[in-house]
Amino acid sequence: MAGGLFLGAVLGVAVTKLSDVIIDVLKKPSQFSSELTKIRETITRIKPIFDEIEKLTKVLDRPKHENDMFIAQMKGAEALILKCKRVKWNLYKRYSYALKLDALNKSMLEFFRFDVQLVMVRDQKVIMSMMKGDSSRSSCRIPSLKGSVIGFEDRVRKLKEMVLKDSVGDECSVVVVSAPGGCGKTTLVTMLCHDPEIKENFGGNIYFATISDTPNLKIVIKNLLERKEADFINDDDAINQWGSFLGENGSEVLLVLDDVWPDSITNLSDSIINRFKFNLKGYKILATSRITFTEFNTYQLKLLNEQDATTLFNYSAFSEHVNEYIPYNLVDKLVKCCKKHPLTLSVIGGLLKGKPLVSWRIMLNKLSDGQQSVLDLHQSIEHCLARSLDVFEEESVIKQCYMDLGLFPEDEKISATMLMDIWVHLYNHDEHGFATIERLLELSYSNLATLLPIRIDSPMIANYCEEKAVIQHDLMRMLAIRLSSQEPIEHRKRLIINANGQDLPQLPHTINATILSITTDERFSLKWDDIRAPQVEVFVLNFMSKVYHLQQFMQTMKKLKVLIITNYGYNFSDLQNFPSPQSLSCLTTIRLEHVSISSISTSILGLENLRKMSLIMCKIGDSFDEYIPNKLTTTLSEMEIDSCDDLITFPSMFCNLVNLRKLIITNCHELSSLTEGFGNLTNLEVLRLASCSDLKELPESMRNMQKMRVIDLSDCLRLKKLPWEIGELSSLRMIHMRGCTGLHELPLSFNDLGSLEVVCDEEIAMLWRDFKDVNVQLVEEDRIATLSKIIQRDVHV
Repeated sequence: MAGGLFLGAVLGVAVTKLSDVIIDVLKKPSQFSSELTKIRETITRIKPIFDEIEKLTKVLDRPKHENDMFIAQMKGAEALILKCKRVKWNLYKRYSYALKLDALNKSMLEFFRFDVQLVMVRDQKVIMSMMKGDSSRSSCRIPSLKGSVIGFEDRVRKLKEMVLKDSVGDECSVVVVSAPGGCGKTTLVTMLCHDPEIKENFGGNIYFATISDTPNLKIVIKNLLERKEADFINDDDAINQWGSFLGENGSEVLLVLDDVWPDSITNLSDSIINRFKFNLKGYKILATSRITFTEFNTYQLKLLNEQDATTLFNYSAFSEHVNEYIPYNLVDKLVKCCKKHPLTLSVIGGLLKGKPLVSWRIMLNKLSDGQQSVLDLHQSIEHCLARSLDVFEEESVIKQCYMDLGLFPEDEKISATMLMDIWVHLYNHDEHGFATIERLLELSYSNLATLLPIRIDSPMIANYCEEKAVIQHDLMRMLAIRLSSQEPIEHRKRLIINANGQDLPQLPHTINATILSITTDERFSLKWDDIRAPQVEVFVLNFMSKVYHLQQFMQTMKKLKVLIITNYGYNFSDLQNFPSPQSLSCLTTIRLEHVSISSISTSILGLENLRKMSLIMCKIGDSFDEYIPNKLTTTLSEMEIDSCDDLITFPSMFCNLVNLRKLIITNCHELSSLTEGFGNLTNLEVLRLASCSDLKELPESMRNMQKMRVIDLSDCLRLKKLPWEIGELSSLRMIHMRGCTGLHELPLSFNDLGSLEVVCDEEIAMLWRDFKDVNVQLVEEDRIATLSKIIQRDVHV
């Protein structure tokens, strides 16, 4: 992170020096006092930007050449002001330099309004990706701590002593935290990474990688190096590049390898931990595993003591307002059944929260049944957790939703919108996301999954699941898969196939499952049996590969309603063998993530009953440029395009989707325009264009959208004007405008609307002060909005 620290430090020096020069010139009689005072005010206003950049660069390793545009602006200003200092009574020079100073002030404002903010948007996007954890493409930074942690303070202190202990010479020191699953290994190392002393010792050089049961070294190291275009020849090449990175860094580095599974180790003397070892001074590895490595220094994480176990159980089981008295001895017995195991205590406590006394007694009976037959802790915990879920009826929706979380890969964050797409079909959830969020909250309250936090002021435009995601402990995921696999394979309702590193497991000729999930990695051998899947209604395909040949049996999925295809690798994937539209005539929802659309665009638009299409981090290019009338689906009512970096303009073909009601385009930073034909979408009710930072204007043809109710333009930084006839949108009731820093005025036609609710920051609110019937709702600004507020808009070039 040396580059980042250098950037923050140099910028601070440059700003301070420029300010000092201006003050020095103003101390003496000057011909340019008015102009210099304005520049000084500008410097004062933009100073917080450098503080923000310094914060960002502590977590992002940006190349040194990115300093140049910042430093050059400051040095250029300093040189001009020093020249003005030498100007005396020459009237021509006075006039000439006064103009130059005015131009300098305007150029500085313009520079910080656009160039700097766009850099900040890019860095913010990376940080948001780190926080949201965009699947395998998320950054390998320290995870956030979730909820309260009980009984770990002393453990962190002891582990910290082991980690900070000096190595011998240049030898890489290794510490392994060992314990059964669910004991809190990840929590412990995460707490350690957030410890102030650890942060002070390693600075920004703490790297966190989840290994899991089938590690792919090339993917792990791509994440660690944050090099999107990295393409390693093999695992050895990847490891060598990691070693080169460490050698170039020259600082103390802590690498956390979380969840090193026994199945991923063929020989303990040649473990994945050893592969990451390099003899470099100050380089330390901290790993977690369910097994003990005798060759490494091991911290054996023990179960909680009785007091902490009871405290954790009570924290999970009791809310602030307890409606019914629960006897202490009943709590003690349940804690003992949980074996003082943190995850089990949390799950069972969560399942009992708010339940009557009789439910507690039933739970105790279930957990006590067969306890003596359990031989080891791992079996005991699995038995305990499985029996605890008996509180749900076998076909209850909440239990089914819990088991559906097993459809997705281990250690990946699961989009709430993706779950909503599935549950709308399976359990008749509403398309606004109310029922889905209710189920996710119930799972989270019961500690069966964790609903991740989002920005407090994050708008809910299309549905209540936007920007939300859940994660699941691998032990709970394994249990969900096990519960889905109790019946013989030919009778399972939910068939989950994990084929990482191996061929497809033996399957019957006909798959009778309603829900099918297949997870593969790039080592998967494409040898598919001649099977059929005529009953599948939901198909979730997870893979990582540059080219992926879709299963031949997809042609037999005549009842398929929901198709979710996710590439968890770094490279865009080309999909081959996509079924014909006739084979997928029942398909209503398709979600594609991190794939190239060009080879399948015609097939997608030929799906005659498709109602919702989501393209997430896809390569679109000119895939939809050619209009093919007889292939264009007219039933599409909802479209989502997120983080598609090569989307330059809204495809003209999409302007013929006359039934489109919701259009969501977010984080497409290259999108600069919407075609004039955009106004043909006359049934559009919700339009979201958030964080499309290069979008400059909206087409005047939008006045035709008489059903438009909600528009979201948040963080469209370069948006300079709105359609003058936007007031003709008689149904418009809400508009989000936070961070629209390029807007200087609003169309007077807004006065023609009835009541209008505007969600914006303070600066945008000023533009609305003279409009009638407008209810302005101020939101707390995030980092980008704060920068926007600092920069004045009244720049006249």
